[in-house]
Amino acid sequence: FYKDMEDYSTENYLVSFFGRLNYTLLNRYLVTFTLRNDGSSRFNKDNRWGLFPSVALAWKMKEENFLKGVDWLSDLKLRLGYGITGQQNLNNGDYPYMARYMYSKAGANYYFGNNKYSLIAPQAYDENLKWEETTTYNIGLDFGVLNNKLTGTLDLYYRKTDDLLNTVTAPAGTNFSNQLLTNVGTLENKGIELTLTAHPITTKDWDWTLSYNISYNKNEITKLTFNDDPAYKGVIHTGIDGATGYNIMINAVDHPYNSFYVWEQLYDKAGNPIEGAYVDQNGDNKIDEEDLVAYKKSAPDVFMGLTSQLSYKNWDLSFALRASIGNYAYNNVQSNREAWDGSQMYDQTGFLKNRLTSAWKTNFKTGQYRSSYYVQNASFVRMDNISLGYTFNKLFNDKQSARVYVTVQNPFVITKYDGLDPEISGSGVDNNIYPRPRVFMLGLNLNF
Repeated sequence: FYKDMEDYSTENYLVSFFGRLNYTLLNRYLVTFTLRNDGSSRFNKDNRWGLFPSVALAWKMKEENFLKGVDWLSDLKLRLGYGITGQQNLNNGDYPYMARYMYSKAGANYYFGNNKYSLIAPQAYDENLKWEETTTYNIGLDFGVLNNKLTGTLDLYYRKTDDLLNTVTAPAGTNFSNQLLTNVGTLENKGIELTLTAHPITTKDWDWTLSYNISYNKNEITKLTFNDDPAYKGVIHTGIDGATGYNIMINAVDHPYNSFYVWEQLYDKAGNPIEGAYVDQNGDNKIDEEDLVAYKKSAPDVFMGLTSQLSYKNWDLSFALRASIGNYAYNNVQSNREAWDGSQMYDQTGFLKNRLTSAWKTNFKTGQYRSSYYVQNASFVRMDNISLGYTFNKLFNDKQSARVYVTVQNPFVITKYDGLDPEISGSGVDNNIYPRPRVFMLGLNLNF
């Protein structure tokens, strides 16, 4: 047992054995077989070890006689893959499979007569916890054309995660808590990825390399309970500032992972949100918990990246650009600072709090924390950095050189999102009141 959740020693161990076999036939057909055996101290001895195989097949099609005469085709390879990986990060301490006891918090005591005593309470546990496993199937194509002036890879994949580690509601009297971490649930991911690299210019003085990648992913939770339970809404999680006890996200069957859990807002003819007016999902003429719905998601549908490296004699210019499309964020900064009631406008000393200009549009008197109005499209295009440099060769002699450069980090972002920054870390709740800095750097590299 331990006296305090924050005051006890904890440790975990992971032991892994790994083997790989590569075989090539006629320089055309390749086979790679990998086998991992991982043991985690976070599971009991019967479930401690997980065996995770994978196999990859490749066919160098360009080496076949029917393609050797195709001069414009520099490379062509077909790939097939299958593999299983394991996950043992529980986010619930290092001993969730063991019976544990904890002293009550200070002030939470039980009185016998005139004396008060600390309690020792058992904690919920599942001795049958085991590895969460993800099975991946993929097919890919590597290619190069025009003497590899343009190269690329194309991949299609399907991933299925079984025995999803999930916190579920435990029936009354069956454990020591109403919440239990256990293996239940299935999550599916499917998508496509394309990467292209081009060398448009390669001369004595000029060199230009462009790289572009785009990926599309769709995920869906297909199971969260041991048996079909239409009444089970899902795992409701992620609290928000300003509304104690409100969780704004849900993991629910037939919905994407980390969907928002809100009331669907109604609007007037001018397109402004109506305070307290939401869609009555079940038609019972009242708005309550039963009208909350899974709405949008925090993960993007499409992610893109573009990098460029251009050099002319001693000059060089480069940049990195990213785009995220289809991701949404819950704007907790607005939901916590837009209402006009006294507690929202004034602090405890009577001074005005920081206000948002968007408060004039919503005109909410009280906080509408669960409104879908605050779930906003956070798609963006961001320039990560731009750099311009000049290299001095043979600075003092043949062995010395120098490069002077200027770099701007985070020069701009294009988005319709109302918050300070559309790129939200974590689950997608934005309570950031500090902008991301724009950094200007002037540098000098010396080589001796």
